[in-house]
Amino acid sequence: MAKIIFFYTKFVHCFVSIEDFFLLKEKFRYLRYILIVWCAIGSWGVSSQEVDNWYSADRAVNTASPTGQLSLFTPYAPGDGTPVFGWYELVDYFPNYTQNAWEHPNPANYDQPWQNYPSHGFEHPSMPGYLTPTGSIPGRPTLRRNVMNFNPAIEFDPAGVGDALYFRAHARDESMIFVVFSAQGSGSTAATQSLLLGGDIANHLSSITNLSLGVSDGNRFSVGRTWRSGGEFYQAGSVDLLTRPTIGTFSRSYFGSDGENLKTWVNGLPDIDVSRNDPTAQETVFYYNRVGKHFNDSDPVIGVDPSNLSGHVAEILLMDGLTDANHVRRTESYLAIKYGITLNGSGSLGSLDGNHNYDYLAADGTVIWPVDASYRYDIAGIGKDRYHDQDNVTGDGIKLRYNLHQRISKSVNAEARVTISTNSNFSTDNLDNTRTAIDARHFIPMEHNYLIWGNDHASVMVTNVELPVGTVTERISREWKVKVTKSADADPILGVSVKMELTGSDITLSDQCSLYLMIDTDGDGDFTTGTITYIEAASIVGTDVFFDNIDFGDNNVFTIGYGDFTAPTASNPSPISVCDTIPDPDVSVVLDEDDNCAVDSVTHINDISDNQTNPETITRTYRVTDTSGNFTDVTQLIMVYTSPNAGTDNVIDICVNDSSVNLFAALGVADSGGSWDDVDGTGVDLSDPTNVDFTGVSSGRYNFDYTVAPAIGSPCANDSARVTVDVIDEPSAADAGTDMEQC
Repeated sequence: MAKIIFFYTKFVHCFVSIEDFFLLKEKFRYLRYILIVWCAIGSWGVSSQEVDNWYSADRAVNTASPTGQLSLFTPYAPGDGTPVFGWYELVDYFPNYTQNAWEHPNPANYDQPWQNYPSHGFEHPSMPGYLTPTGSIPGRPTLRRNVMNFNPAIEFDPAGVGDALYFRAHARDESMIFVVFSAQGSGSTAATQSLLLGGDIANHLSSITNLSLGVSDGNRFSVGRTWRSGGEFYQAGSVDLLTRPTIGTFSRSYFGSDGENLKTWVNGLPDIDVSRNDPTAQETVFYYNRVGKHFNDSDPVIGVDPSNLSGHVAEILLMDGLTDANHVRRTESYLAIKYGITLNGSGSLGSLDGNHNYDYLAADGTVIWPVDASYRYDIAGIGKDRYHDQDNVTGDGIKLRYNLHQRISKSVNAEARVTISTNSNFSTDNLDNTRTAIDARHFIPMEHNYLIWGNDHASVMVTNVELPVGTVTERISREWKVKVTKSADADPILGVSVKMELTGSDITLSDQCSLYLMIDTDGDGDFTTGTITYIEAASIVGTDVFFDNIDFGDNNVFTIGYGDFTAPTASNPSPISVCDTIPDPDVSVVLDEDDNCAVDSVTHINDISDNQTNPETITRTYRVTDTSGNFTDVTQLIMVYTSPNAGTDNVIDICVNDSSVNLFAALGVADSGGSWDDVDGTGVDLSDPTNVDFTGVSSGRYNFDYTVAPAIGSPCANDSARVTVDVIDEPSAADAGTDMEQC
């Protein structure tokens, strides 16, 4: 009679992990025991669906990440071309449960535990024995920087023995896998398809199965299963991935007592959906997974084994358990923004036909890119976000455990033209810490902050349709729409730079000053209505045009326009004051003429008088014209003053005691209002120079100077004239001589 053994949850916790329960069943199978485990919901987290393995090529390659600190993005990936001996798993709370991906072990260490690098091996956890792969020993793959949307990926070379890493997975029953890759497909069976994850194993343990995800003939994301009995199940995908970057999503779920359902999605598009009933269907998957090469694969002496992976793997998330469609979309959206992949929910790949029905979601479920029938192509974005990795944050028991900080991005689609960066650096990858950070909390309460764009797939050739009046003379037909979505307390993403690739466009690229990023701020996509913001090109390099310091708003639509409609600039020349004569025009007085393109000429237009005197004001106009005919007029004020006139020097004779002498009349024509100077100190009263009393002044010669000052502000000099007065004694009888008579 069969015995029934009850393992109380506490003892399961202490002595065996839940995921190894079926291994215990295998170990005690010969005793025909029936094992029943009672687990209180939540006491061991059995009901929780969580990402249990997470590998991301942008960090923790050959160097471990800080334990349990998923909010960090360190350590960054090493330099391009670095051989990879270890890809550290980021969900690493407990040392005994780390699931790092290692290079193939030394055969002498096959009996050692998997985690004991560099003496790691293939020991069967909780079971006797160890794996002895029958295939050839693979080499180390290579870290490549800036492979997918400015992010790194690990390159697997199929030549010779190929490249591979392997890891131990705790999630080996119902599960979900997300893998980001680009690869050349080959093979048409479970054991011969180019391996992404899993790997065919020759020496299976009883009641343990194999699962392989690969890229098969026709570049299709495919599923394979093999068993100890030698049986095989294989299902090829139906979508040609064109060797382009792909988000492959896989789920394995159970139904009934011996049924399993296998599903795949590629870039959001449903693909494989197959159910099978078989006594082996619900067997636990083998402990170890290979990336890049099947365990039992022996390579040809010459040439390349097609089952060896030829391509790149950028990220793997392996989820212990299943989750709903909404959380799948959150994860796929995260990966799509990070790797520049356009998602689509039905029909063709988004890279070919755009996104018809797939809403992108933030980690908290907020829609960050709603389906847009017009702007559905080449969707890409920058942003910061994080899905929680702690219990009771949302109460849903789901821990997807990803985080994002994408600061530069471009769609990986062949038709993509736009790259947006948080600063003006387009030459380095997303790991460059000089890039401007995006604001969003990565601690509870977690925040998100996104700027995402897509285009209408119109031509990049020029058109004169829908041009704003009086501005550009042509623009390209293609338009891009922007969605800005952020948590309330996050600072908006501002001051970004845009790189526009215009290869094949006939828009004029000779004058950066005439190229504009045109932003329709009312969001209707009509550039003849609403407010249009113009951002002048910062530079042109070949056919790439760069724009800086752009503040996009939600639903803004932008395109590229050509036409110099910006007038030149210049300051009004300084006013001048002159004496009597108006100077000739002189364009050199316009000192700071400038233009966004180039100044062509500065010319004199006219002089206009106010018909006043002393001063007469002349308004002189100069015109600054640029090479496109735009002009700006500047004016110079010229104040023309009249020189003062003090009259003419003169000598007059008067008699002693003459009481009324007109000195002013002696000057001839002279300006009034001047001042008189009694040079020789006669002491006469000069308050009325037309009536000067010389009474008491003895005979003699006396000088009187008259000075006239110019008008206030005049540059003219004072003018002076001198009146010399000869005072003569009057004659008397005594002075007469003796009378004389002459005949």
